[in-house]
Amino acid sequence: MTWVYRLLLVALSAGLGIIVFPPVGWEVFAIVAWLPLLFALNGLKPPHAFYLGLFHGAVFFGVTMSWLRDIFVDSGHLVVPLVLIMSLFSALFARGYAMAQRRYSPGWVMALFTACWWISLEFYRAEIYYLKFPWMTPGVGLGPTCISPLLGVSGASFIIIFATTLICQKKRHCMIGAVMMACLLGMVMFQKNRTAPEGDSVNILAVQNEDFILERYLELTEEADLKVKPDIIIWPEYALSYDVRKQPQDMVKLQLLVQKQGVTLVVGTQTEFGKNPGEWYNTALTLDQSGVLGEHYKNNTVHFFDDGVAGKEAKSVQTAHGKLGTPICFDCDYQDVIRRMVSDGAELITVPSMDGIHWGDKEHYQHAELFRHRAAENGRWLAVAATSGVTQVIDPYGNCVKSIPIIEEGILAAEVGVIQKLTFYTKLGWLFPWITSITGVLWMMVIFFQGLLEKRKSKRSRKLDS
Repeated sequence: MTWVYRLLLVALSAGLGIIVFPPVGWEVFAIVAWLPLLFALNGLKPPHAFYLGLFHGAVFFGVTMSWLRDIFVDSGHLVVPLVLIMSLFSALFARGYAMAQRRYSPGWVMALFTACWWISLEFYRAEIYYLKFPWMTPGVGLGPTCISPLLGVSGASFIIIFATTLICQKKRHCMIGAVMMACLLGMVMFQKNRTAPEGDSVNILAVQNEDFILERYLELTEEADLKVKPDIIIWPEYALSYDVRKQPQDMVKLQLLVQKQGVTLVVGTQTEFGKNPGEWYNTALTLDQSGVLGEHYKNNTVHFFDDGVAGKEAKSVQTAHGKLGTPICFDCDYQDVIRRMVSDGAELITVPSMDGIHWGDKEHYQHAELFRHRAAENGRWLAVAATSGVTQVIDPYGNCVKSIPIIEEGILAAEVGVIQKLTFYTKLGWLFPWITSITGVLWMMVIFFQGLLEKRKSKRSRKLDS
């Protein structure tokens, strides 16, 4: 295979990956997007594979993450290093894949190693590495399926890469891989057509506004023309960008709101805990007529932004309408916070969130996809109130059942369910990426050291022959 052909295949793979994610959002292409990449890597030496993987990552992440320019308006020099860091993970995968090809013949072992090695790098990049960037993965791109409540996003990525590798193998394995891909396609279609389970329900009111002015949120909430009175009201992250409990006059206004409407309010605010600058938590505060019911401190604060000190706990909050989980924005990008809240008894997830108006449409829509996965993994209704979008309601299967246009002020009202049953993912399935990642890393180490030993033996043999 010529280098021109290989480069075209890599470009095709990156291009397919790009259209998987918003603003295009053709998620079914996630099933085949990484197939041309593996074909391009067949038979390559590891160093050459590394550079092809780097090229793939640069194109793929460079386009899908182009919205970083809108976030780092005053720090544009950060964008290129961030894209290159993401690209290095693609390069390391490609090198490992080429090393394994030299060790194993085509078949099940090769496919299993490839899937494990992929998850090792994907999970580290998404959940462990300091920068933590979980957005652009095959599992996220595919959308929620019936795999979600079992093995989560990582489980979907594993199956996609496993099937993709099988197609690149011998004829029998190729057929099995094709069948697996067809099944994945069926899962996507099936999930989209599932109807939400019936049960106890509550009425949600979510406010979308980026003024960060208490009076404006009160006005929007009180003047909402609704057919059904809300049980729970959600205001966005940083709706009150100060410690509201240290402003008695503002707390009185909040108490009057919840007493007048007889509701539970979840609002984004701050909690100061020290005298020095920066000693505060980004907080989701829950209150009703009886007073403050609970607070959650954002666990996953946003890198490079003044987002307070990271909290450690992820507890549910008992309300008159069941136990709520109140993660904040970036908490929902990762698997752990919502899962721990649901394990603690959360029956409904209400999320104050913030996506800046100037960040652009692409960032808003890509970020919105992660909330769908968290809902499907844990089998919970999830309601998001975002400053400029996407304010949305998601059913326990990960389907967005209601939303309002982005970059506009607005109100979303919807009926959502309260669910007690735990998914397999919440109980045990979340361990899958950890087990798979450890397996992949150890397996890669074995391959690496076997290669070193063989090189040493080869050198000794040449010396003896000479």
